[in-house]
Parts: sequence; C-alpha cells; structure tokens
Amino acid sequence: MRSQQVSRRALFLGLAIAVIASTAGFVAAAAVLSSTTVSQSANLYEGNNGGVVGYSGPSLKVSTVPSATTLCSTGTTADATTSSTVNLVLSATTGGTTCTGGDFAEEFTLSYSASPTTAQTNAFTITTQLSTGGVQTNTASLSVGPGSSFTATVNVFVDYGAVNPPAGGITQLNLVVQ
Repeated sequence: MRSQQVSRRALFLGLAIAVIASTAGFVAAAAVLSSTTVSQSANLYEGNNGGVVGYSGPSLKVSTVPSATTLCSTGTTADATTSSTVNLVLSATTGGTTCTGGDFAEEFTLSYSASPTTAQTNAFTITTQLSTGGVQTNTASLSVGPGSSFTATVNVFVDYGAVNPPAGGITQLNLVVQ
C-alpha cells in the first residue's frame, strides 16, 4: 500500500513539474516572439514656389521596393495621362543610385487631383536619418498635366538598401514636395 502512495505522489509530482516546465517554456517563447507595435507618421512639407497644388496628405507604410526596380528614380518623371499610378523610388542614402526590387522600404502614398491649365513639375525630396548616421536626402521630380482634369496616385518608396530594415531603426523620415 505504501509503495502505491509513493508511486502516486511521484506521478503527481512528475506531472506538476512537466506542467510548470511547459508553462515556463511558453513564457520564454512568448518573450522571444512578442510582437512590437510600431508607430509611424508621415510628414508632408509643401514648398512655397506656387507650383504645389492638388496633393493630398500622405499615408506611410512599411513596404518593399517594386520587384522590377534596379535603379533609383532621378531627374524628372513625366506623367501626362489622366488616371495613373506613378512610382518614385529614392535611395535612403544621399547620392544613392542603386535601388533593388524586394528591398525594405518605407512607402509614402499621395493622391494628386487638380485641373491644371499648364504642366506642373514638382520635386519630391525625402530626408531620412538612421540612428547610426547623419541626415541623408534624395530628390526626384514629377511632371503632371496639362489638361482640364488630372488625377494620379503617387507612391514614393524610400529604399534602405537591404531586405531587412535598418538594425538601429529610423529616427527621421520626411517628404518635401515643392
């Protein structure tokens, strides 16, 4: 009889240890796999050259560079259709010319809607700073219109040069349209 009590106690003790161990394992896994909330905001600064009309406030999201991209946008991109989507891909590094499809990117999305009587060319400048470096800037221009009615979606991708996001984080990211 005594050996059966010892066996039951050993069984219950073993079961209790297994439950505690598995719970500790779940807690450890939860600590490793916990999600992190990331707050993002988009800043749009419009220049005062009189040519910035018709752009909405931007939205900002984590994205990837479009797959067919091999070079960063430079110079002026013309867009003279009435309903279109325009992608500008800018390097997060000043003077960067190589942008690669699938790289980690931050994506600003703006809509443009106006009735220009003449063409309008606007410079899109991104300013970014990583926790480990100085402020970097890059610019590309977009020419819209002319026409009696013109609408477009403008996606501005900021390419950070790798598949993974910057290890130390992004401390500053702004878009200026002028």
